[in-house]
Amino acid sequence: MKDLPPDVPRLDPVPFIIADIVLVGCATFIGVQADAPLGAAPLAAIAACVGLGAIAGLYPFVINHARRQEEALQDRANQIEALARTVAASAEQISIVAASLPAVADNAARQLKAAEQLPAALESQLQTLQLQVSTTTNEENTALRQQLETLRSAETNKLVAALDKLNRFTQDITRLETLATSHTATLDETLARLPRLAETFAGQATTTLRRETAQANSILEAAADSTRLKIEASAQACQATLVAATEAARATLERAIQDVTTTLTAALPPAPPPSVVTPTRPDFTAPEPVNPEPANGLIDDAGLDEPTPAGLSEDAEEQALTQPPPPPNSSPTPAPEPSESTPGLPLTLPPTGTASEPENSTEPETEPAHIEPALSNDGFTRLIATAYIGIGNKLFIRGDGPGLRRDKGVPLQFISIGKWRWESAELLFPAKVRLYKNDQVECTTLGEFALDPGHHHEVNANF
Repeated sequence: MKDLPPDVPRLDPVPFIIADIVLVGCATFIGVQADAPLGAAPLAAIAACVGLGAIAGLYPFVINHARRQEEALQDRANQIEALARTVAASAEQISIVAASLPAVADNAARQLKAAEQLPAALESQLQTLQLQVSTTTNEENTALRQQLETLRSAETNKLVAALDKLNRFTQDITRLETLATSHTATLDETLARLPRLAETFAGQATTTLRRETAQANSILEAAADSTRLKIEASAQACQATLVAATEAARATLERAIQDVTTTLTAALPPAPPPSVVTPTRPDFTAPEPVNPEPANGLIDDAGLDEPTPAGLSEDAEEQALTQPPPPPNSSPTPAPEPSESTPGLPLTLPPTGTASEPENSTEPETEPAHIEPALSNDGFTRLIATAYIGIGNKLFIRGDGPGLRRDKGVPLQFISIGKWRWESAELLFPAKVRLYKNDQVECTTLGEFALDPGHHHEVNANF
């Protein structure tokens, strides 16, 4: 049967159903009006009405079903043809890719060498291109207009030829329908083999790509190892220089302390050995804490990058890093007064900025882990963490936000002893973060806390 155009309307079953109902009604009317028993003529009339009604009711459904079958067969043939073309094109592309893989490796090596000379060549070519573009813009526009007119006329001729071909193709479709029924079984077998062929080609391509990737990774690892060795050598040299400078500073500081101790021991009067007197300084006054309130809720962070004092010895630095500072309300430990029996004992004074308090002072209060954040002066989101984690250790931060990850931490910048800083200008929404020591040990006292964008945050991390 010849295919119908897709826009041909289906038969409306309503008129046929109405005709069926009318014929059945006529048969019923004849049966009611005829005398009993029914004769041959009434029975023939009733049978004819019922048969015609059945035919009229079933006719549109049969015709529509036949048309649906024809459309399904045509769609199946079109799908098989498109799949065959796709498989052929895929096989050809896979063979081309497999043949071009060695050439790709060679091209990558040559391009790597050429990339070193690329910046200078690009700069000279860019200047040349700018001159050429400025001189040839008008000429190219004129040529493009002429080509556009030529293409329009050529495309018109092509469309006419394509319409002729389409008419011939429509005539060929009727002949291909008969061939499609005979080739359906063969195409089904071919389609059953296609997944296995595709898996074979995919496996070969995957093996080749993995081999090339492994070679590239080995080259990159070798380069990374050489770079790491150079960095380690430079770091060792810098560390040796730093150790030498620190030893010299410590020796100078010890000599100065010894001279001051000798002078103070000679100047102070001797005291009886049994009595222990706490040294006091009548003229010493604890300085007021310099922590003014920020103007308009803003904090100026310009002075956070203060370097560690040059005269600090390694032992004092390690003790300051490994031990937390004394609480703000705790009283200093009294130091014994030097006597004649201990001529080399240095005089110990209260720490700078801490005054002696009465003996009946209250218990020291624990510093809060979180300090209320305030707006930063420069608009950066900044975190200042107080953590005494020892020499050689680092503080890391993990979380959600620009530059942060949940599975790997970002190191904080060391400011001074026990002070670490992290800042970002890209944070636009509140972020949940956690602090880790050496990116391994989590600070459980803080847990997970939030950073507000554009605010200055201060926390105390205890491990």
